[in-house]
Amino acid sequence: MASILVTSTLPGDGKSVVAAGIAAALRATGATVRLERVGDSDSASADAVQLSQVNGVRSSGQPVAPTDIAFDTDHVVIEAGDASGIEGDRTVLVTRHGEADDDTVARALESLAPDLVVINAVPQYGDAEAIARVSGMGASTASAVCALPQDRHLAAPTVNDIAPAIEGALSGDEALFDESSRDLVIGPVSAHEGMDYFRKYPDKTLVTRHDRIDIALGALDYEPLCLILAGGEPTLPYVAQRAERESFALITTSMSTLEAVEAIGELYGRAAFVGRRKLHTAIDLVGSAVSLNPLT
Repeated sequence: MASILVTSTLPGDGKSVVAAGIAAALRATGATVRLERVGDSDSASADAVQLSQVNGVRSSGQPVAPTDIAFDTDHVVIEAGDASGIEGDRTVLVTRHGEADDDTVARALESLAPDLVVINAVPQYGDAEAIARVSGMGASTASAVCALPQDRHLAAPTVNDIAPAIEGALSGDEALFDESSRDLVIGPVSAHEGMDYFRKYPDKTLVTRHDRIDIALGALDYEPLCLILAGGEPTLPYVAQRAERESFALITTSMSTLEAVEAIGELYGRAAFVGRRKLHTAIDLVGSAVSLNPLT
């Protein structure tokens, strides 16, 4: 049995994303895995629920004390914001690109001596520079350093985040309210031109005027996660009726399209790691970018 501690330099650096991805990757090798969240905050509770949805791993589904963790599997992955008092056979330090200052990262490297450092949300083509920067702060030659690229889906707000931000009324499939989509798409000028446009963005939330029912109905044929009707209530009840029986969320707001898009834009990058869609994205992202060799 091996225990792996996953912690971070700052809250919100993405340790839940990394912990979920590592646990899923270990499970894919055929090993048994337990995945637990240590802490007593509201965010720890939300993290524990999210981590419990990783297929094939054992998890309490709620935060646990370090002394209550069951070491009953081949690997135990422990996510903790405060690593003091928790000892793992291996340690993973997660730091978000551009967030913690150099001194904070250097102190974390010195105190934890991590086996693996994961730099999260690295801009495109910035991997080599980010890895060299962290390595130069004191990551030992025995440590592995890797970079996770920025991901639009992980940065995206959920439907539940969007509705209050645009003062909207929310209806439709409640199972989608804690989910998010990769792209925020503004409705085109005409429904005819929209077909190829909608097809180009398979995972989307669409914003269009409430009186452009042709645009809204055309988009529904391409299964958006969420349809946002701006400027008021729909002129026909048909869209709301479809939301009651089909798998999409519907938000109606009195804001204009521009106002709604600007308000939603403010939510990006501050969204929580919740929902099965984000979980699957995280597992794929970590699985492709992080080697298990330093941990196994």
